[in-house]
Amino acid sequence: MDYNEYHMPNTPNTSYIEKRSASMAIASLVLAIAGLVMGCCIYPAIIFGSLAIILALLSRGGEMNTSGYAKVGLILGIIAIIFGILFFIYGLITLFVQFGGLEGYLNYIEEIMEEMGYPSYYDSYDMFHNM
Repeated sequence: MDYNEYHMPNTPNTSYIEKRSASMAIASLVLAIAGLVMGCCIYPAIIFGSLAIILALLSRGGEMNTSGYAKVGLILGIIAIIFGILFFIYGLITLFVQFGGLEGYLNYIEEIMEEMGYPSYYDSYDMFHNM
């Protein structure tokens, strides 16, 4: 059997909707894989995972069944979102355990900047205030 570029059989009855659905399913799979690869970069994982889920659901084209690519894209998109959320929670836990919260982290950054010779935030404020 001869297959076209959408991995569907070349039949005269292949409609535009089927081709569009196949394209959306493949795009869903690609975005889901990109979301998994960028799982440790919280925001891209959530964005790509969400787009993968949306495209997987839209690829159904009003029918109740989905193609294999769409199913895999849907599952991997959900996993990418979960990875993004887990890394966000891990970051918050690290922030509170290691630095005691956001204020402790900002104080730590300020101390490092002072050690490196950067001017303090308060120094620049005093300079403009005394003019």
